[in-house]
Amino acid sequence: MMQRESIVVRFEGSAGDGILSIGTIIAKTAARCGFHACTLSSFLAEVRGGQSSFQLKLSRREVSSPGDAPEVVIALNRVAVVNQARALDNDGTLLHPPDADVAEIEATKLPVDYDAICTLATGATRSKNLVAAGVLSRLLGLDPAVATAVVRQSFGKKSSEVIEAAARAFEAGASFAESHFGECTKLQLKPAMAPPRILISGNEAVALGAIVAGVRFFAGYPITPASEVMEMLAKHLPRIGGRALQAEDEIASLGMCIGAAFGGQKTLTATSGPGLSLMTELLGLASMAELPIVIVDVQRAGPSTGMPTKDGQADLNLAVYGAHGDSPRVVLAPQSVSDCFNDTIRAINIAHEFHIPVVLLSSQSISHRMQTVALPSLDDVRVYEEPLFQGSLNGAEPFRRYEPAANGTASIRSIPGTPGGMYRTGGLEHDATGQPGFDEGLRVANVARRRERLVAVNRAFENDPQCDQAVLGSHAVAVLSWGSSAGAAREAVDSLRAQGFDIGFLFPRVVWPLPTTAIEQLLASGIETLYVCEVNDTQQFAQMLRASFAVQLRTHGVEVVGVTQDNGSPFSAREVQQRLQQLLGEQTSRIRQAV
Repeated sequence: MMQRESIVVRFEGSAGDGILSIGTIIAKTAARCGFHACTLSSFLAEVRGGQSSFQLKLSRREVSSPGDAPEVVIALNRVAVVNQARALDNDGTLLHPPDADVAEIEATKLPVDYDAICTLATGATRSKNLVAAGVLSRLLGLDPAVATAVVRQSFGKKSSEVIEAAARAFEAGASFAESHFGECTKLQLKPAMAPPRILISGNEAVALGAIVAGVRFFAGYPITPASEVMEMLAKHLPRIGGRALQAEDEIASLGMCIGAAFGGQKTLTATSGPGLSLMTELLGLASMAELPIVIVDVQRAGPSTGMPTKDGQADLNLAVYGAHGDSPRVVLAPQSVSDCFNDTIRAINIAHEFHIPVVLLSSQSISHRMQTVALPSLDDVRVYEEPLFQGSLNGAEPFRRYEPAANGTASIRSIPGTPGGMYRTGGLEHDATGQPGFDEGLRVANVARRRERLVAVNRAFENDPQCDQAVLGSHAVAVLSWGSSAGAAREAVDSLRAQGFDIGFLFPRVVWPLPTTAIEQLLASGIETLYVCEVNDTQQFAQMLRASFAVQLRTHGVEVVGVTQDNGSPFSAREVQQRLQQLLGEQTSRIRQAV
């Protein structure tokens, strides 16, 4: 019997049918069996109405995206059959209701009467999604005992009657697959050899990273797709002596965080594009007062309310430039669920080491994506503990909170009430003691001081190999991508390189300040074209490169070409690969080399 190394499955049904539950149960089961998993959910901003879908890639090897076209479609209704039929090729498999019109679909067709099976097992149809999960679990060859345990745990907070009904529906689906599709073995996965893994979402990883980094105060306002960060911290912070508050709006949320940071707390707030827009004035205050704050912006498709449950990467300009006056801040962009954990810690470290606002640019696809990760070793996690003024001046002279420091680094600060460490702070330009000052020399010095802070941050990033993933060298072309698009771009580049294309790449996690050294090395490496992949219509990162490296681009004869889409969906690896092959055009024969 031939077994598969990996598989891509897509579920679709009506909103409210529990599509997310099916995918989560299968993904958790696979993770506990040692497989790698990566998911992608797509749903409307409605409780009921319309269709929802969920894609899942399972593999014996590490995966960085939820895959391309599905090899298996689980259609819970006839609309899903129509929607997904064109995504399947002749080798695909379709599980469908028996009354669906599948005559013209050229794929392996497996009819499943979800309602009838569920009614026979439980007396009702509301658990038909679990019937589908049971069928798929058996077809994939996942451990039945592990799968049943996952189902029971998933409904662990419900009554015993609900738990038993869920287990019966799942087992009924598995039994149906065994008796009707026992000979359909082409979907079976090879047994995984890795130890069990944990499956978490990007928002959960952000919350866990904040806790590990020492955040003990959170203030936020619910907004899709960032609300899960607040929900998780509201649950866990009180258990460890912290606090989580729901403010009346995003402005108040950041104001509370600024106040808590002034009082010596590590703080966090989470929002999406509309909320970040409201926060821009207070971002300027944090920059002027040099207070360490971290804002998680889970991007969505805008502008305005836009498409709250759809993906986008169009908040980059807002995150980098959104301010009145020059308001330096750092912007990080995680590329995976594990990055959400690590980059949240990095963001908090940077904020407290350099007394500068940090924006963490996640996105809808990463925030709700569930991905398998290895349990992190906390012994390997670097958490920066900011040294604070302990009160040694005895009131003899004023505390110089804003004393210029060497190499652009931050000067020491105190928390309110520290003897000898009292100082004045606010949004006005000020001297070293915090007293307002408006003369020209002071202004010029302070502007330079704030500018040098970004230089110091960039210098620190250059010594951190975790910030960039790059292959530089003598290549005719290179690919640069950031944030949620980087995983798909990395898979596309790997595929093209395996086919013999000689392509360099750079996937920075720090997008502001721009990773100057890495970009300059890339531009000087001999490339003729740099393709920049991102999910927005205005080529925001590509435009930043054209503006910031105009001289180097002209000197080395490099053209920056944007590879973009803005349809509410993240890039898939296949889409990136097809776009790159199309754009390479006449260059193909010249850059293609034997492997």
